[in-house]
Amino acid sequence: MAGCSIVDPNNMIGRQLGEATPLPTEFVPSPPPATLRAEDRRRAFDFVWRTINDRYYDAKLNGVDWNAIARRYQPLALAAADDDAFWDTLDRMAGELKDAHTRVESPRRVALRAREESVTLGFTFVPTEGKLAIASVNPDSDAWWAGVRPGMTLVKIGAEPAEVAYEKVKSETRLDSTERSRHSRALRRLITGEPGTSESFTFERADGTRFDARLTRRRVVTRAAESHRVLPSGYGYIRFNEWTFSATVRAIDGIDSLKDTPGLVIDLRGNPGGSMHAVNLMLARFFPSRTELGRVVTRDGKPIALFMGTFQMIKLKQVVPGAPDAYKGSVVILVNSGSASGSELFAGAMQAAGRAEVMGQPSCGCLLGFLGYARIPGGAELAYSEVGFVLGNGKRIEGEGVIPDRVVPLTLPDLQMNRDRALEEAQAHLATMKPWDK
Repeated sequence: MAGCSIVDPNNMIGRQLGEATPLPTEFVPSPPPATLRAEDRRRAFDFVWRTINDRYYDAKLNGVDWNAIARRYQPLALAAADDDAFWDTLDRMAGELKDAHTRVESPRRVALRAREESVTLGFTFVPTEGKLAIASVNPDSDAWWAGVRPGMTLVKIGAEPAEVAYEKVKSETRLDSTERSRHSRALRRLITGEPGTSESFTFERADGTRFDARLTRRRVVTRAAESHRVLPSGYGYIRFNEWTFSATVRAIDGIDSLKDTPGLVIDLRGNPGGSMHAVNLMLARFFPSRTELGRVVTRDGKPIALFMGTFQMIKLKQVVPGAPDAYKGSVVILVNSGSASGSELFAGAMQAAGRAEVMGQPSCGCLLGFLGYARIPGGAELAYSEVGFVLGNGKRIEGEGVIPDRVVPLTLPDLQMNRDRALEEAQAHLATMKPWDK
């Protein structure tokens, strides 16, 4: 069925649309053979190149000479030293589009995603004030038990100065939508890897003392989570880490439970996105009547549809029907460089409609849509952008990001004091905002 251009012109049948149900561990497909033959590599390369060439949402491929890309990358891919290097080469080829959504995920990465797992050293960092500042630490990780805490700085990675090692890794990563998304990719390359592998680091505390730690990569569960509450200030607060249907439904329930609060903070910091349909469900809870919030861009200028256009999965005009019991209080949305895709669609649409103000740091700049992963011969998977987005004010987020109405920089002193200045300022600003009256 997936090959039928009449029934399924966008090849959606059999691919993930929005949130997929994870496979139980015992049913996750076994990984492919350890070594791909030359003919397997050639088939995989051709599949990736042709699929992007024929189906990418922009027929001009972002101005990239895709034929020249094939001539450049095919010999590199076929001569790759091992399978990991081969899949990495295909991903680097996809990166020539400078599109974070269009990517090749290796069989190993596919298996981890199916089990909702990641393998990590357990901490993240951000460049700030000329240093690499620890931004978060997983309490179940070696990093936490070694004494690593937010606000410390990374001094060495192995034997190299941390800034030198980081810049080297970033220069070796594929191109991306923005420098912010490229940082995230470089961070993943440094922090993730094979379970049981380790790396040495030197950290510096706020008082200038240093300590060394050898940290081991371990598996962690990466399931969607949501929380909501009434803050001591009296304003509502909602945070969730993925735009899955389950997390979004819980967030919508949170909105309903907070309907009597005079203002609401929606915290999308670090939320990498998810289902566009989940975003639309959430948007509908903030508009009492039918509201047009923008449009989508497709390769042929037609809606994404099944069965000869009779069932439109994604319409060209993005409209929310509205809800008579929509939340009418003031809204502030918090974003940072880790807010991507669906989070940017939600924040950007609310901002463009004048329904909310955005605070924090500029978002990822990664707002294109893919309809699901395509299986590549050899066991890897390909995501490729099939939908572009234009907000109601004519603005595109891809390559730029959602720019906050009020920028609240992430500073080293705030990290060291565990101070959430963006949340503080969001509450203070809500006190000056008027309720929605449209």
